[in-house]
Amino acid sequence: MVNFALPALAALALAQLTGAAPTQKEETVELFSFGKWVDGIIANPDGDNLTPEEAIEAWKASINETAAAADGDNALQKRYACNTQPNNEASVPDAVWCINDIARRGGTCSVPGVVTFCTHGNAKITGVRTSNTPTSSACNDVARGAGFVMDHCTRADNTVQGNEFAYGNGNLLVWITRP
Repeated sequence: MVNFALPALAALALAQLTGAAPTQKEETVELFSFGKWVDGIIANPDGDNLTPEEAIEAWKASINETAAAADGDNALQKRYACNTQPNNEASVPDAVWCINDIARRGGTCSVPGVVTFCTHGNAKITGVRTSNTPTSSACNDVARGAGFVMDHCTRADNTVQGNEFAYGNGNLLVWITRP
């Protein structure tokens, strides 16, 4: 009986030790989306949204820790164009400032031809109609289009340049460029 009890106690003690062994917890960083950031501002402009500076820091942390994978938001939807105008890249912080400004405007952004919605520092957000007739969209949807450009065209050198249609309007092309 003693011969059986001693190995059983030893096995129980070892089981306790292995259960108490420290485990490495894997930390995951969610891929930051400027588009989702804009949606938060639109939903509640006075809410607990990231400032433009905090959004840039979240984006930097995201690109350092994650890789973009196709999901429901970005799979098979390529309509944007990036870096089509060489040496015309905008500053990411200045573009984010403009997007924040446009998203908080509310109202309608009208485009009779070509309209500059925002110029700040080294960034300009412009709307261009793609048909023969003037067009307009909610300024929120212009900001969403610019957010999509940020999500897909932002480069590691802290610049961005590209275009995408305003959300829901295939006649209003939103550009982010240098002024």
